[in-house]
Amino acid sequence: MSLLRRIFRRPQSRRIELDRLLQLGPGDGREVEVHGVIEALATIPAPTTHEPCVAIEYRAWPESTTVGVGGAAPEGSRAFQLDYFQAVDFVLVSAGARALVRLDRGQDLLAIHHGLLARFGVGLRHELRCLREGDRVGVIARIERTGPGASPMRSDPHLAVLTARRIWRDDSEAAR
Repeated sequence: MSLLRRIFRRPQSRRIELDRLLQLGPGDGREVEVHGVIEALATIPAPTTHEPCVAIEYRAWPESTTVGVGGAAPEGSRAFQLDYFQAVDFVLVSAGARALVRLDRGQDLLAIHHGLLARFGVGLRHELRCLREGDRVGVIARIERTGPGASPMRSDPHLAVLTARRIWRDDSEAAR
């Protein structure tokens, strides 16, 4: 293996079924890939539609103020893109097994969106991608805790606590 490949090697995650998390156990720093359905513990409103989401990816393209060819600003041009996200923890459910997924909280998208609108006005173009309760997702995460002590809720326990690095909507036919 070349030196560059060793330096820039992507950490390998192992795809496993959610109910097999107990067999792996925490602490080895290994990442796992698990798939399941989102069960919301809390939701956040999407900045423009106000629909309840668990995770939101927000992209905005303000109009460019860069001077174009001949001294005029090109109409409708977008010089840069702004990327933000916001998320809350949720429970991942698959075949009766449950795991708490912890996410980086991100930033307050409602405040960011209103600030960008105040600064750039109607020329602001934006796009939202939301994950909602009931969506089927894939998660790459590190196992923090497993077993009976993993859940703070006695009546509705989960098998493990996972700290997510990456999450995506799983629309593949194999996932169904």
